[in-house]
Amino acid sequence: MLFSVFLTLVVSLLPHLLKGTYNIHIPVIFIYLTIVFIFLSVFLGQFGGLYDRWHWWDSFLHFISALAFGFTGFIIIYVYYVHNKLKIPKNLILVLAFLFCLGLGALWEIIEYGIDNTLGTNMQVNSLDDTMIDLIIGALGGLAAIIMCSFYLSRFRVPVIDSVVNTITKETVVENKAPAVAVLNEEVPK
Repeated sequence: MLFSVFLTLVVSLLPHLLKGTYNIHIPVIFIYLTIVFIFLSVFLGQFGGLYDRWHWWDSFLHFISALAFGFTGFIIIYVYYVHNKLKIPKNLILVLAFLFCLGLGALWEIIEYGIDNTLGTNMQVNSLDDTMIDLIIGALGGLAAIIMCSFYLSRFRVPVIDSVVNTITKETVVENKAPAVAVLNEEVPK
């Protein structure tokens, strides 16, 4: 339980540390989603007992986090693409964002394994099946995010997706003081 509180504190302070130390701005929506995710996993999941009460709670959270990681990977790579820092085909942006999501999911499973072995917790439910299901669910969440991002790149308009991607991208560009006429004018580079 002490570890969960410490992790919550570190994650909560991370955006401020990144801004102060490296002048990197984290979009507000990511901060809010992180707070919601911490509430769902730590307070409702662990302290509220939802991991034990509802067998699907862990899978739900892995899907949601993978969805967020997929969008995060896309936004990071897309901003570099728009600024001509990456000269790659647009479809490769989607592949790299998906791999970013898979990598973070695998890293989380390694962290769970380390925590279980050093602190004596049972995050992996003593099961290879739990780890594999978490990775598969994470891949599905990442794939869902990438499919939504592919709509954005293809000019097939889905208002919710366009609004989220434009808002996050604009905030990232403006706050990090990077010139991106294409993003600010809501144009997708060809």
